[in-house]
Amino acid sequence: MNTEIRLNLLTEFSNHRFYIIDALDPIVDNGPIENTHKEDESKNSREYIESLLKHPVSKMSKFSDPIWDFNRDYPDAARNVQGAKLRIDFSKYKYLSQFVLAELKVILELAILNNSIFNPIKGKSKRSIKANSLITVFKNGLSFINEIFKHAIDELGYDFVQEKLKTFSDITPDLYYKAAKNYSGVKGQHLDTFFNYLRSPASVAYVFKKPILHVELNSLDWRKTYHPNKNKVKQVLPDNVFEAMSKLTSYVVIDFLMAIGYEKEIADVSSLERFKASEYPSWSAQEKISRKTLNEYIAMRLRTKGYSSDFVKDLIEPSYWMKIDSPDIRSGSYLRSALKDRGYKMNNLREYFNLVSYSSMYIIAQYTGMRPSELAEVRVDNCKCLVKENDIWLIESVVKKHKDEIHTGLFDDKWVAIPIVRDSILAASYISKIKASPYLASSVDTVSPNKPPSSMTSTGIRWQINNLIDRLLLDEHTSEVVSFNPYMLRHTLAYQLYRAEVGLPLISFQLKHFVDSVATYTSQGATSAVTFAYGDIGDMLSKGGDRKGIDKSLRKSAELEAIKTAHNPNATYYGGKADEHKNKLIKVFKGYMAEGYTEAEVYEAMADQGVAVVYMGQGLCYGGRTEDYDTSLPCIGSLRCNPVRCKQAVVTIKHAPKWREVYLLNKVNLNKPEYAHNREQILAAMNEAKMLLESLDEKVEI
Repeated sequence: MNTEIRLNLLTEFSNHRFYIIDALDPIVDNGPIENTHKEDESKNSREYIESLLKHPVSKMSKFSDPIWDFNRDYPDAARNVQGAKLRIDFSKYKYLSQFVLAELKVILELAILNNSIFNPIKGKSKRSIKANSLITVFKNGLSFINEIFKHAIDELGYDFVQEKLKTFSDITPDLYYKAAKNYSGVKGQHLDTFFNYLRSPASVAYVFKKPILHVELNSLDWRKTYHPNKNKVKQVLPDNVFEAMSKLTSYVVIDFLMAIGYEKEIADVSSLERFKASEYPSWSAQEKISRKTLNEYIAMRLRTKGYSSDFVKDLIEPSYWMKIDSPDIRSGSYLRSALKDRGYKMNNLREYFNLVSYSSMYIIAQYTGMRPSELAEVRVDNCKCLVKENDIWLIESVVKKHKDEIHTGLFDDKWVAIPIVRDSILAASYISKIKASPYLASSVDTVSPNKPPSSMTSTGIRWQINNLIDRLLLDEHTSEVVSFNPYMLRHTLAYQLYRAEVGLPLISFQLKHFVDSVATYTSQGATSAVTFAYGDIGDMLSKGGDRKGIDKSLRKSAELEAIKTAHNPNATYYGGKADEHKNKLIKVFKGYMAEGYTEAEVYEAMADQGVAVVYMGQGLCYGGRTEDYDTSLPCIGSLRCNPVRCKQAVVTIKHAPKWREVYLLNKVNLNKPEYAHNREQILAAMNEAKMLLESLDEKVEI
């Protein structure tokens, strides 16, 4: 049945309402009004009802089915959408009459076929909306309507409800109020959207015959309410978490590649040098990891799972002891015992390789800005996802969102791969051998030989990254991450780009790699724009996200942070002008607050007015130099903005990441032969950075 025929069938529903009530709820006495219908009308309605109930709503379901399944209609749906998100079970809403269910089914199908006739949200005029999006909305709405009818039956009795609440339009306001108090779900945007559909003129014309009762949902006493402002803090990782995770996951990947003999192939030389200069112990050394150990562990995992000896030999170089007078690799149990005899602990090895797997996925997700659905499609076996175009390294994946649109955002199927991302793919390619799965985002368990490998949903990605955060950061930072979700990494990347745009110091030097790579890639015609600044890239990334107005909220947050960094009367400042600067702020804020303004309102006003802040990377320039003569190089705005060299400089805790970079970069160069003649200056710079960080009560190294 084509779309036009289905639409014509559905839009006739209201003309047959009374007959449909009789057909679906025959025990209900609808009164004398039904007896006035002519016989030919009755015959037409019976034919209509039969056609309605039997017509297909999807490739797997017809209208009368208790479950509507759309999975075959979307064979290319993203991994995290497949399954339950494309299926709705109407039998769960057991308190609803068959006729009320029929009313809501008609509205849902109409919305799937031609959403533009509803236009429930201002500014949205898409003719087609994916079934999974509508199913989410209707599941929320049906749950609340079910609660209304449950409460009505409990209070008034089943027979009374069947008699008096025959259709959706019969629901009275008091039932809304009572149901809201007991509704276990969250009153949020989905429920608002659901009622927008029901109140639409299209629903009135084609389904209800008359407008349904309008009850202001926000006036009800809900048990749980969605607070968008509260959730803003969950859009991005806290700065210190981002800084620590960027650094530590890079170190994990670099350490692994060094251990298995790929130091010369490491693309991110800067991270390699920083790791060597850092005080972090080697994770691989703790578990005695080498290329030989890796191959032995791969063989053990695969043979234990039932893979043939030939299959394993195609993947690794077997050690001599793994065969012993036989061309075949020994069994999994033998290999496991042999590894144990050599002092290896299987749980420790598993946890270590999981750490490398999670770290690789984090870096790729964080520094590409991929959506979870796109991340799930990345195949890392033999690094096949990496391609080089015009000397630019790219990752190939599959965009499964907005496929019907011309432009999907910053990238379409390909993302720039900065050096540490390429290193992460190389590391993940070896982990994929352990898992027998080509997918970056996949279970850490080895896939059985008789099962096809599959990628993970966003739920699995969330679990792995949370596990990674807990392991790397322990309890120091994780308390700040209220609820991690995979989209946070995309939003975090955009937010950090906004921070750089408004002048706050870069927390991760990887961002510079990212911006440079994107700028080069886009200048070669990858997008319509020729050049991008930090904020421009942030705009493109955030517009490709899933949340409305997120680009504005993230940019505003970055601007507010910049204002608070320089103008917070309660902050810690360091430098010759620190006390003067803070005292002025205290005086100003006292005046504003005496007038009745809150501290937050003052910051908001400053941001709206575009209060200028001069950032010099490592500190704030307080200005007003008065020296008549200075034998050192002149300051022209960015050379020496630090309290040791300039009295006008002011440093805040937000500059700590940049000073940690100063410390570590100099530490990297300290013992290099080419810098031997500058050793004293390098040590002086390290001590300067160390002193400043300690004055701010900040750690020298994370």
